[in-house]
Amino acid sequence: MTTPNEWSTRYLCGLVLVSFCFYLAVASFTSLWDRDEPRFARAAVEMLETGDYLVPTFNGELRADKPPLIYWCMNPWIRGWGPTDLAVRMPSILGSLVMAVATFHIGRNLGGSRLGYRSLWLLMCMPIPIFIGTAATADGILMAGVSVSLAVMVDRLVNGKKSSHFAILSLALAWALLAKGPVGLAAFWLGTVFIALLGKTAVRWDRRWWWEASGATVIALACFMAWGFPANQQTGGELLQVGLGRHVFQRISEPLESHGGSGFIGWLASLPFYLPVLMVGAAPISALLIPGVFRRSTDGNEDRKTRVILAGLTVPVLLLMTLVATKLPHYILSAFPGVAVAGAWLWSSFGERDSSVWSSRSFRVGRALTVLMLILLAGAWGFAVFQVSASILLAIPAQLFFLAAIWSIFQWKPQVTFESLRAPGGSALLVALGMAFLLLGAGWLEPQCKVARPIKEIIEGSGSQDSKAPVSTVGFFEPSLLYALDPPVLPGEPGMGELAWDAVEPWSQQDGTAWLISAVERDEPDPISDLVQKQPRVTKSWGKRIFNYSNGRWLDVSLWFRSALR
Repeated sequence: MTTPNEWSTRYLCGLVLVSFCFYLAVASFTSLWDRDEPRFARAAVEMLETGDYLVPTFNGELRADKPPLIYWCMNPWIRGWGPTDLAVRMPSILGSLVMAVATFHIGRNLGGSRLGYRSLWLLMCMPIPIFIGTAATADGILMAGVSVSLAVMVDRLVNGKKSSHFAILSLALAWALLAKGPVGLAAFWLGTVFIALLGKTAVRWDRRWWWEASGATVIALACFMAWGFPANQQTGGELLQVGLGRHVFQRISEPLESHGGSGFIGWLASLPFYLPVLMVGAAPISALLIPGVFRRSTDGNEDRKTRVILAGLTVPVLLLMTLVATKLPHYILSAFPGVAVAGAWLWSSFGERDSSVWSSRSFRVGRALTVLMLILLAGAWGFAVFQVSASILLAIPAQLFFLAAIWSIFQWKPQVTFESLRAPGGSALLVALGMAFLLLGAGWLEPQCKVARPIKEIIEGSGSQDSKAPVSTVGFFEPSLLYALDPPVLPGEPGMGELAWDAVEPWSQQDGTAWLISAVERDEPDPISDLVQKQPRVTKSWGKRIFNYSNGRWLDVSLWFRSALR
């Protein structure tokens, strides 16, 4: 006979397995997207081939953007499967599963197993976790460490001290630090201090917790420094200067790569940026967040305790990233485990019990914002598809699921099964399917947007000698080219050279075979065409017009071959 605990474990394993299969399928729909994914992937390949596990490089140059954990995690999959797109995405998928289990534990501690399951369900169906959890970047594995540290924090508040807390917390914080640097500590420490300041009598930390949390942080920092000191010494101090100076402090003070408003006025105008990001990124449960904020506590101290904890899991991260000058949607990902639990708790505590909530002004506002963001997402996807293919047919499947999710949100009623279309679980599933078909459609659009695969096929099919010839680019350099072509890794030397236009003619006169990839704006003359008449050794092997989604422009891309002198 199956016991309740065995049933509970089986249900949890089932949800995690379904989530894994779903994320694995979504990750298989597209190849790596420029520019971040191929940068991480190629850096992992270069680390593996050079055997230098301290200092990450990309195209032979220092890559100080992130610590090395993401590359360490990619390496075993690259060894086993080769440098494939799915291999470098596997760490993010597995990191998302760890985040899901940690979110389940947070929910279970705050409201029992049913709340835990609902929290996990909602989290894994949200658009931003789906997108980030299937991408070959550092954020997926970062969330494994961050979410576990938050789960330990909640477990300590609810159940008191356990012998395992210190070891798990030390490991989680060290993992988060090695995944993305100092930001890996932010969610845990901001949440801890926030709860201490606002908890008062409802939630109180004992003195021993502060010693344990500080000790775990010191151990995590020691692990980080065990890599950081020798790596920084090996780069002559450049790693610290670029890694902390540019990618931490400069991101805080100014919008890097135009991700945010410039100047003080631009910074002020960008302050509400994360409100729409949260409403669409956490859809559909985001519809309950606004009424949840305005709902008065009715269950005394226990209700206030839960509210303070949930606020500690979400509010500090949202406030911090709102104040930071550089703004990107995934910067608030650390708040999403708390958002998922908060949404599930709001539904369980009053949404499925009290019908009066549906007529409240706060719920109507929350629902309207969530619906508006889903409509904008569907509309933006249709516009993007039309822009690339001059047809919206590929956009229709995803749009239908988003519209079905909107219909479902308007059907929410109390006392219905959570997984039905009249409750958040069913709506969340429709949103997740919409995201899946959106990414599937993006995969079908790849031939109109990417050139790495066709260029690789032409070069590899040119013959054993010519396929080994060096490849350079002019007017166009996307990391996916470097990753797909996979040139030999030579320490300190670029695998693919970038030429200026005035260097093309000297290139055409050099001895030996070589390939050159050029790109010009649509309908603009390609300067290399004139060289072909003067230099018969240079011939055009391939050409195509593509939509460069990195900058939103149409480009005419060509592949040129230079034969050897005879």
